[in-house]
Amino acid sequence: MKKKLLALAFAGAFVAQAAMADTANVNVYGVANLSYDSTSTGATANSTSQNKVSSNSSRIGFKGAEDLGGGTSAIWQVESLIGMDGTQNAAQTLNFGAATSAAIAASGIAASTQSVAAQNSNVLGSRNTFVGLSGESWGTVLLGRNDTPYKTSTRRLDLFADGIADNRTLMGRGAGAGFDTRNADVVQYDSPNMSGFKASIQYTAGAETATTAGMTKGQTTSLAGMYEAGPIYVALAYQTNNFGSVGSGSVAPSAAAAAAVNQSERAWKLGGSYTMDAFQVNAIYESTTDGLNAGVDVGGHKAYYIGGKFNVSGNDAVKLAYTRSKEVGSPSVANSGANQVAIGYDHSMSKRTTVYALYTRLSNDTAGTYALSSAAVSTAAVANAGADADPTAFSIGIKHTF
Repeated sequence: MKKKLLALAFAGAFVAQAAMADTANVNVYGVANLSYDSTSTGATANSTSQNKVSSNSSRIGFKGAEDLGGGTSAIWQVESLIGMDGTQNAAQTLNFGAATSAAIAASGIAASTQSVAAQNSNVLGSRNTFVGLSGESWGTVLLGRNDTPYKTSTRRLDLFADGIADNRTLMGRGAGAGFDTRNADVVQYDSPNMSGFKASIQYTAGAETATTAGMTKGQTTSLAGMYEAGPIYVALAYQTNNFGSVGSGSVAPSAAAAAAVNQSERAWKLGGSYTMDAFQVNAIYESTTDGLNAGVDVGGHKAYYIGGKFNVSGNDAVKLAYTRSKEVGSPSVANSGANQVAIGYDHSMSKRTTVYALYTRLSNDTAGTYALSSAAVSTAAVANAGADADPTAFSIGIKHTF
């Protein structure tokens, strides 16, 4: 009996040790970012206000690597959006500022809108989730779901990223699918760091759904080059979304842009940052075009962003940002643009915990109907209130990274 108990104890210790060995390369990480928000739709008539607790791109992830020898590793990651305020992030229709234009109505793209799918909260693998191989000398190859290089190249430049004052209110958008996106079914290559320069290219397969004769498969190609040396960071990015037949692949136009079948949209942008002592200045310029109405550009636009940060002390910083989206389409629709201003204050309580306060205002032109942020970024998002609305938000929050 004693021998049996000894054998069981030995077996149990062996299994426990093996389990610990299997999980030794698993890293748990994430962001808990919640705020108390006071928002207003800023409608020209019957404006409404709201007070609420909001989750701002809060997330949890698991990642790891296995050394395969020769400088090569197998890598993996599973990341999920967490609705820490108890709210599920819902799909949201984003309007591109020209809903009242007869030219847009005639284009076949309903109200010039882009329907953005929900970034499902509390669903495993809803954010960047992939497996791949990485080499010290040759770079990284991955398969799965991931942000486009177009998106990641300038995300670090947005001083109010992942919250109600995020500059994606006016940038990174397209009338068909958009550009600052997270795509499924991707193959991506990231180069190693070559004296400060890195390159990234991503291809999104459009063949996930079976096709029949006469149907076409869409695809997305996104690429970026980034250079960083000391206080300087520069990024140049390009992306093209080629749409196939509706339902014939994972790359297809939104329901609102069904006229985009077999058409395409394109974007390029240039961004940079310069840091000098306590000051940091960031800037982005973006240009998008499309051929979603038999080659006619109905949703393209030009936009720019400039932001500044001043470190008052080692723990405190003041931030200010301005974003402008010019008129939509070519020829452009009059008064269909908008601008956004954001000002904020950050206080770092530790390397991982920050308390903050911010105020942001989105000012639509008379025919502009942009909404403030989106539900995919922050549950504080302010719904579209029609043409010429000026939505606002004031937030006090806590952000903890782990």
